[in-house]
Amino acid sequence: MIEFKNVVKQYPNGFRAVDDLNLLVPEGEICVLIGPSGCGKTTSMRMINRLISITSGEILIDGQPNTELPAEELRRQIGYAIQQIGLLPHMTIADNIALVPRLLHWDENRIRRRVDELLELVGLDPDISRDKYPRQLSGGQQQRVGVARALGADPPIMLMDEPFGAVDPITREVLQAEFLQIQERVGKTIIFVTHDIDEAIKMGDRIAIMRDGHLVQYDTPDTILAHPINRFVRDFVGTDRTLKRLGLIRIKNLMDTSRRTVTLDASIEDAARIFRESEQNCIFIVDKGDSTLKGWIDREEMKENTSLTEAMFEAPWIDIAVRDDATAREALSAMVARGFRITPVVDRHGKLVGTITLKALQDLAAYDPDSIVETSGGVA
Repeated sequence: MIEFKNVVKQYPNGFRAVDDLNLLVPEGEICVLIGPSGCGKTTSMRMINRLISITSGEILIDGQPNTELPAEELRRQIGYAIQQIGLLPHMTIADNIALVPRLLHWDENRIRRRVDELLELVGLDPDISRDKYPRQLSGGQQQRVGVARALGADPPIMLMDEPFGAVDPITREVLQAEFLQIQERVGKTIIFVTHDIDEAIKMGDRIAIMRDGHLVQYDTPDTILAHPINRFVRDFVGTDRTLKRLGLIRIKNLMDTSRRTVTLDASIEDAARIFRESEQNCIFIVDKGDSTLKGWIDREEMKENTSLTEAMFEAPWIDIAVRDDATAREALSAMVARGFRITPVVDRHGKLVGTITLKALQDLAAYDPDSIVETSGGVA
């Protein structure tokens, strides 16, 4: 747990970068600091590991003031990942990740195991990556290594200063999703600085919106979007805040799992029977062995063919489905782009797990924002 108590950072010229900040970050949560340039978000984060000193007030880590430890010892207990990545170019990937464990005098066998474990955790093959130098990796791969290094000594706290800001938008989305999956496994307490409200909504369990050194609003993403405290917050989160709220809801919490399917080896008569027994206008076709989505058949096309393979529309699942871990906003965008009114939902292996309709997403977007509450565990 991290707690700011009446924290002030004032410079000799009288400028207050942070003014009377009070903030409590629960253990295991991601707190995103966001606001306009110069609002004090990065200064606040850097005061945690004392890269910037406090003028007054105190920052408590699990109830202990962060000034009670020598600065070097404090920093070795806190992971730090930045936008510029900061990998040492003359050191291998393994040596970069091992930097803090070696400062803590871990034995080499333990360090080697930890390096390989972290490379696998961030999606890099240890046998391929550990002996390379940073210049031999792509920007996205370097950013993964930066995260691995921040996790090197298994610190309970991580500070992340726009860690994905230096990569392209597609890579950024991948890294964001992968990091959230990692966080589910490691459960660190994280202070995450960004200037991107969409990233804040996606990454944060709680968001602290700052302005001119002051904390304006601190709450869950859903509450901030549904109940902005004033005009500044309302303007900052944007006029499309209803759509942004769709980014908090996962398709797996909305999908219909009751629709009937047929397997590839089924007959046209099997499909006809399902059409007669149900109100479905299309039936999705899956592989008999692993239920991987293979395509679909609609009611009209079935009437003109004598076999299922002739009647079906075959397509790779990645082209016609949405993932069950996608947000409602991502699914709505994909469905509008494809012109689908009903879309299959698959897991990461392409196995059909449900369906979602365009109407359901449109109704959700138009829903009273005060009546939907999203928690870390799903839609309540």
